[in-house]
Amino acid sequence: MNDDRQRYAIHAAVFAALANPTRHELMHLLCDGPRTPSELAEALDVSRPNVSQHLAVLQREGLVKRSRQDGRVLWEVVDPRLSEACKLIDEIMGRELADRAHALEN
Repeated sequence: MNDDRQRYAIHAAVFAALANPTRHELMHLLCDGPRTPSELAEALDVSRPNVSQHLAVLQREGLVKRSRQDGRVLWEVVDPRLSEACKLIDEIMGRELADRAHALEN
């Protein structure tokens, strides 16, 4: 039972990290491939320090990692399956959003 509680606590921490819209968008961007902090800041229209703070939270929860390539710092998801999870969330929520829009029209 203790293992289940620990697992759920970890899940809750990950979901809490992704509950922030900026971090959630960062994850989706990184699911498309590695990016530099500058690229992420530009894509989100936020400052680099802001991106760095959000990346630190995602890194602490074990979702992203930093590496160096050709003298550049790159951020990427730790496991390619996270990209699949991002796509699945988009698919599920895309249907939910369409259903909500349809309900509002009627």
